[in-house]
Formats: sequence, C-alpha cells, structure tokens
Amino acid sequence: SVGHALFQRFFAVIELADSPFLKSVGPGQFVGEGSEFGAASNVLIQGPGTIGLSSHHGIHGNENVNVTIKDVTFRDFEVAAVALNNVERAVIEGNSVIRNRHDVPILGSFSAARQIRQYGKVLKDRGFAMNLKGVSTTAAEVYDALVSAINNVYLDVVTNKGFIDPVTHPEEYNLFDNSQRVVDGPCYTFLIHGKGPAVGGFGFAQDEDKSLMSNNIQIKNNLIKNIKCWTNEVPAAVVNGVVQNDARGGILQLVKSNGDGDRLLAINEDGTYRRNLVADMQIMTAKAIHDGILQDASELQTVVNTISPAIVAWASSSDALFSPEYRCNGDSMHHVVKGMTMIRVDDTEGFKIRKNVIKNVESLSLERFTDCASFHAGTSAENPGEQQLGNIRMISVAAATGYARAGKISKIVENKILNARSAVGNIVLGIDIQGESDSINIDGNTVDLLRDISTSPSPYQDIYSLRCREFVEVSSDNTDDTSVTIGSGNNFVQGTQIVNNGLQAVNRADTNFLEMHKHINLNGSEEWALGGCPFARGP
Repeated sequence: SVGHALFQRFFAVIELADSPFLKSVGPGQFVGEGSEFGAASNVLIQGPGTIGLSSHHGIHGNENVNVTIKDVTFRDFEVAAVALNNVERAVIEGNSVIRNRHDVPILGSFSAARQIRQYGKVLKDRGFAMNLKGVSTTAAEVYDALVSAINNVYLDVVTNKGFIDPVTHPEEYNLFDNSQRVVDGPCYTFLIHGKGPAVGGFGFAQDEDKSLMSNNIQIKNNLIKNIKCWTNEVPAAVVNGVVQNDARGGILQLVKSNGDGDRLLAINEDGTYRRNLVADMQIMTAKAIHDGILQDASELQTVVNTISPAIVAWASSSDALFSPEYRCNGDSMHHVVKGMTMIRVDDTEGFKIRKNVIKNVESLSLERFTDCASFHAGTSAENPGEQQLGNIRMISVAAATGYARAGKISKIVENKILNARSAVGNIVLGIDIQGESDSINIDGNTVDLLRDISTSPSPYQDIYSLRCREFVEVSSDNTDDTSVTIGSGNNFVQGTQIVNNGLQAVNRADTNFLEMHKHINLNGSEEWALGGCPFARGP
C-alpha cells in the first residue's frame, strides 16, 4: 500500500533470507544474539506475474546460492528490481522492467525522521530536557512535534493528495517533499555485488578471497525501460575529520544542495543554529548519548552517532557560531553517490550479460552542491573528487573477471542499449568497464544513447557507447582470455573511450586507493569506521 511504502523505507517484496542485513550490519540488530544469518538457496521465482510497489527492492538477498528469476514483470520499485549480494549462481532471464516508481512523495530525510523518533520516545519517558537555541526544551516537546509532523505527512500522502501539502504543512514540505517524484539516491534495475551492502563506490580491486565475490551470473533476454531517478546530494558537515550523522546513520543536514528559495535547514546565514523538527531530535539524542543517558543496545544503537559535543554546544546556544566544512558526493545516509546504473555487476567471478534491451533512461538530478571542502572517502579510486549525481551507466562492470575455470571468459554480448539523458551528468555511458576488471569479451552490442533524443547534450558531458577505464587492459584479439576484448561486431554509435591501454603507464599507488574500500570490513578508516557509512561495516 502507499502507506506501507511511506513508513517502511527499507522493503523488498521478496527477501531471500531471514534478515535483510548480515549479522552486525544495518540500522538495528536483525540477527539476534546466538543466531546466525540464514540465506535462501535453490530458489525459482517464475512468472508470469508482477512484482510491484516497493520502497526499495522487488527482490533482495545476501549470501544466496542458486537463484533463478524468470519471466517476471517489475514495476514501481524505488531502488532496484533485483539486488543480490555475494550470490553464487544466479540467472535473471526474460524479465520485463517496465518502469520504476514515478510518484515518490518524500526524501530520505523523512526516513531520518522516522528512525530518530524512537530515541525521542525514550527521552520523553525519562523526562529529558536541554537548551536548544538558548531555550530550555523538553524531549516531550521535540518528540511530540516530530510525531505530529510525521502524522501530517501520512495524512497528506495517504488520505488526501498523494503528496505533502505546502500550504497546510509548510515545514514538513520544506524538510521532506521530493520535488522530482522519483527515488532520491543511487538506483538500479539489476544489481549484483560482492559481500555486504552496495553502499560504497564501484568496485576496484578483485578480492583475493573469492568467497567474498559473487560468481556464475547470467543476466539475459530482459527488457528494461522507462527508468527515472535523481540523487539528492546531501552536504555533510565535518567536525575534526568526521562526518556528523545521528544514531541511525542519518546525516545532520544543515543545508539543501538544490531547490528554489531558502536552502538553509539547520543553520542561519550568520552561522547560528536554526531549529527544525529533525535536527532538534538528532541534537537532543546526541546530547543524551554524550551524557550517558542513552547507552548502546541492539534495539537502540548509540555507537553510530558522531554528532560531536561541539555541535551539541553550538545548537544549545542562542548566539554561538559555526562555520561548517562540507563533504560532498553522499546522500542522506552518506552512502556514496553513484548516479544511475541499469545493470551493475561488481566483485564478480564469471558472468554473462546477453541480449538485454535497455532504453528510455533519464536522470532528473539537479545541480551539484558547490561549497565542497572534501569528497566522500568511500568512493572508488577512479572517482576521487567527482560528484556523480547525474551520471548514467546503462551497464557497469567493476572488479570483475572470468569464470573460475581456466580460459572461460565473461561476456557482454548482443545487448541493445538506447536513449539515455541527463542534464547534469559528467558522463552518460552505454557500457562502462571499471576497476581491475579482466577476462571479458564485449561483442555484438548496439549502443545508441541519443536515439530519438531531440535535445542536445551538454558540451561538458562525456557520452560514449563504451568506456574502459584506467586499469583495464584492452585487446582486440578475441583469443586473449586475460584482457578485456572488444569484438568487431559492436555498433557503438557514440564511439569508445579507452582511458589507458597500457597498465605500466599507471602507478596504482598514485590513485589514493583505499585498501579497505572493497567490502564491509572497513576498520581503519575514520570516516568508514563510524562517521561515513556506519551500517556498511561488518562484525
């Protein structure tokens, strides 16, 4: 229902495990003490039939074995039709993705409001109070205001007009309204990934431990069309090198990166704190954590909070000033912004992407934030300092290789890729080969990204039918089973870009590659350990 999609913001119509997250991963402990994660195996999901409205995925899974998804129609999902992490043997065949959801009423900030609400309930029951903007304020006041706002959004979206009413509920509209009406973060149709959630950058290095990679993947004979997404880049304030996020991982959002009118949310022009429904509860929760009133528990995590005592003191004062430095290229949970990718295969050993049709894809992303002091540290080594919100990749392969059996290469063949547009993207790509990928054959594909598009693309935008990046060794010899080979049967209307064909010319150390970026055990990097993407870390 629309109400369920509004309130349950991480949902899959079909979840291929007894938990959507691995043990010790995710906002809350989904796998109880003394229990182990249980993944489904030997699964057949077969149409005809439709998998519809979902706030996240149509089908989602971790650690699955032998999954076939065939002849299913997908529609009205927000993040991905299918997302499988660390899957062994998967076939995605003959499915029709006819559109993603085009009437999303709210931003990720509404999820932050919903998630932080439960902390407010505990503080209200304990009679907690503190100064906010120089005024003594009770948790009851803040909690009741937040719950009232959440209820107002529900009434507007579910009972009345389908979207937040800017006249009757202007504060809720300013904080939560999704102007573009599509999901406001990275989006996909089919996503295959290595171990753990796909919240970091694209894969770079193949893992030496192959148990952390997906393997034996077939994505073939699928139709993908009418996909629209945008990324709402959320500038993240940084204090002493640490991104400021709340106890559930939501960014303490001070400013908007886009939109008409006043873009200030929790900071005034003069640098003083500006109160709002969500920030007040985030600040109050952080204060209670620092004072030892809230302590970590599986149902009410506190260790993830990085809102510092200095920020709490600033928000408590009527006249204290803060001059923030912002870290860019993250979304409302500080997941790495990656734009749109229709078929994404990362961290995978052995795959075939064959005879798929992908068409009518559009990024609705708005302008980039300009006041950036730094950029998300979890991005791929190939994208440092890039704001990727408007980028489109129709097929992306990263940190991927051929099959375990010697000499058996992976393939991207006989796909038809048409019509992709983005007003603010740095790139629009038909096929993108990234990271240290090898043993892949590309042949028989037709890629015309501007077919039937009358408007001219930006002169600052790179549009290529195929791109092979810095660490991809390219060969035209189809007998070469160690490189990426480009056959003569491709029709690449927008041409190809081979960024570096000669790896000896590139010094890998010069890329500032984060060794711990690859998978979910991200200890050792301050941003990733707690302040950057708190729920991407493993046990």
